[in-house]
Amino acid sequence: MSPTRVSALAVLDLHDLLLQLGAIEAAQLQAVGLSRDRLLASCDPALPLQEQRLDERQLLGLWQLAAGNPALPHIGVLIGQAFNPEKRGLLASLLFQCASVGEALSTFLQHGALMNPSEHWTSRDTDGCLCLELAFAAGRGYPQAAVERSLVALVRWGRELAGEGFAPERVEFAGPRPAYAEYFAEAFGAEVQFGCAANRLYLAHGQLARPIRSSNPYLKTLLAERARTALEQVKAETDLVERVRLMIRADLAGGPGIEFLCEALHLSRPTLYRRLREQGTSFTELLEQERSQLALQRVRQGDPLQAISEALGFKDVSTFHRAFRRWFGHSPGAARQGGSAP
Repeated sequence: MSPTRVSALAVLDLHDLLLQLGAIEAAQLQAVGLSRDRLLASCDPALPLQEQRLDERQLLGLWQLAAGNPALPHIGVLIGQAFNPEKRGLLASLLFQCASVGEALSTFLQHGALMNPSEHWTSRDTDGCLCLELAFAAGRGYPQAAVERSLVALVRWGRELAGEGFAPERVEFAGPRPAYAEYFAEAFGAEVQFGCAANRLYLAHGQLARPIRSSNPYLKTLLAERARTALEQVKAETDLVERVRLMIRADLAGGPGIEFLCEALHLSRPTLYRRLREQGTSFTELLEQERSQLALQRVRQGDPLQAISEALGFKDVSTFHRAFRRWFGHSPGAARQGGSAP
């Protein structure tokens, strides 16, 4: 799985809030390479900060540190309630120029990947309400605090857009009722249920018609074009990684060369390296991922090691053995006997 890129401002804002709230110490951030200086060093100085993107693993690292602090189990609620107009990225700036809450929500749903492609929002009409459902991509490792932050933040930003009267009809969490459930009353101003089928927030249709006080049609047109271009770039970068992955997969036995990929993609070697690096990956990393996944699959199927070695483009079985141990920490024989994920 190649790393996803998320809004740099989302990462920096979380970093700053965690320090302000005392959820983590600066020394902890420094120790794991997540200090503000290190984060900013990962950015491209040629782009405005509002349009920068960082590796999702940096965002996850911050969330995991925050969730590990037992003194603030409700950290997601606290972060969701925070609002700093100076930390608006491209999408947030666009939302403030929309004419109504309904238009802002539609824009948010269409452009959510600009914030975080792993945060998935869907909507549907039900019982006179608009139901908004949130789910993070499976396997990413987001803690419950991140879910709570996103639902609380949607309401907090709704109040900034349309006034204090903005509130949901009810909120549902898939997780069990936490010990700090009383914090949700102020955050949502509505009934909150736990142990539900999904994470959902219900808005009355009347809320969707509420006007946005800062709406500006001219600025909306300018920002909408910037957002469209940025979203296309996000999709193009993701498409490039998948195309490289597919080409590697198609010729593992022959050992797909970088020159062949560059020619097929009509990119120079430096350009391909740069664009993959911007996505937080590399040709070598993608090749290793494809080889390791196929190796584990075929080892468990009981295929001969010689055949697997040849299919993966290794010069001999001993080289394959060393690679397998590097990937999984044990030999192909142990994986075949164990049959469980390493």
